[in-house]
Amino acid sequence: MSKYNYKLTIEYDGSDYCGWQRQKRFRNSIQEVIETGLEKLLKEEIKITGAGRTDAGVHAYNQTANFKTDIKIENVDKFLYSVNSIIPKSITIKSIKKVKDDFHSRYSAKKREYIYRIVTKDISIGRKYYHKLNYKLDFKIIDEFIKILKGYKSYRSLCKNTEDKHNFCCEMKSITYRQNKKEGTIEFKLVADRYLHSMVRALTGTLIDLGRNRIGIKDTITKFNRGEKIKATYLPANALFLNKIYY
Repeated sequence: MSKYNYKLTIEYDGSDYCGWQRQKRFRNSIQEVIETGLEKLLKEEIKITGAGRTDAGVHAYNQTANFKTDIKIENVDKFLYSVNSIIPKSITIKSIKKVKDDFHSRYSAKKREYIYRIVTKDISIGRKYYHKLNYKLDFKIIDEFIKILKGYKSYRSLCKNTEDKHNFCCEMKSITYRQNKKEGTIEFKLVADRYLHSMVRALTGTLIDLGRNRIGIKDTITKFNRGEKIKATYLPANALFLNKIYY
């Protein structure tokens, strides 16, 4: 049994990756890249576990992961510098910390926070990290649906999952947004205990569709409450960020 358990805090630009999780068909997952770097330094097979399995193209400011090893890392700062010099610049290990043996980045997490960024005017700098929106939004309708979403609810209507051991239920702690009219930006922030596959992109897409009157509020609420599929616009991954993991 491995003697040491280490917690990583990771930032990454997910643009060129197939997602966080290692996959058989693709060899450019963030998990695999980090594992390869750690294995070169520790000279043993390493398996890391992430707190959230971000999809292809999704970014992270503070992804959390942990791994166990027989090797004690004596100089953490030196090790951090070494691993960051091996892995691509699109991934940065921000910190590494020895934690208790029972710490599990996924199962120990209490909440996960995501940010989705929208821009309503043409920009050049940073445009690849925003979703461009060409419609005016009715935020009163958006607020009405947000009230329905809060709490412990089934999100069967707003995900790509076909099966779920928790019956598609998630506890949505909060959904907020911040609008900067001068900059032409809208930032949605979601905090929940867990998320289903593509749930954040479906949920924010539904809010946008409601706000621009593409779909009706009454019909959408009815379908959500019944667990019927909502024909949501899945917003693109390039503007989605895993912001924070709460323990």
